[in-house]
Amino acid sequence: MMFSALSLIILGLLILASLFDLKYKAVPSVLLTAGIFTALLVNPHNLILGVICLVFALMIRDLIDNVAGSEFGLADIKVFVIFGLLLVNVQALFLMIVIFVIFQFAYTVIWRYKIDKKAEMPFVPCLLAVYIALMLLGGVA
Repeated sequence: MMFSALSLIILGLLILASLFDLKYKAVPSVLLTAGIFTALLVNPHNLILGVICLVFALMIRDLIDNVAGSEFGLADIKVFVIFGLLLVNVQALFLMIVIFVIFQFAYTVIWRYKIDKKAEMPFVPCLLAVYIALMLLGGVA
């Protein structure tokens, strides 16, 4: 199974962002902004999918804030934009949404019942798992 250099670079960037999110509960903005810029330079034709993922992330942010009372920060939104810029087609967008919903539900349940009910839950590690699943299923360029 061959992966493009861009998908491997973004994988490394997401691993680094996940480590920051787990340890410090914050991700340097420049890290993910550089990921967006790089993905946009390589895949400018995917701009519409990036915008759709941005809207999806904003909807998820509102849902999580209103229903669960948890924070869904700007880093998480930037990761979704990167996903959109790397998707191969619209079907991969729907695949990403399904994988995200399943992984996010499982991640939230595990975090709340096994790790800590009151601690702030970092979302980037879950998004890293979504990205790895997309890579393995061929959903990213």
